[in-house]
Amino acid sequence: MKLRATNAKATLNVYNEIINKPGSPQALKALNCCVEAYRYAILSFEMVSSELVEKPQTANYDVAVIGPEIANCEKKLINAKVQAP
Repeated sequence: MKLRATNAKATLNVYNEIINKPGSPQALKALNCCVEAYRYAILSFEMVSSELVEKPQTANYDVAVIGPEIANCEKKLINAKVQAP
């Protein structure tokens, strides 16, 4: 989970860099959606490590919700014609 959190942080940094470049309003909206999705993913990955022992069902839910959030981010990027990192 630590590696996934690290990878999500790296991706978040890339999205934050792209946001600072000129782009369309649709691209900015999609990128902001991705920033929120990756912030959520990072928090979830960091929480899961402690939850695995005491609350495995909660940990499972936290990880399961990340996938659709990231998929939604990617869909919005495609629709806004933004190339994902």
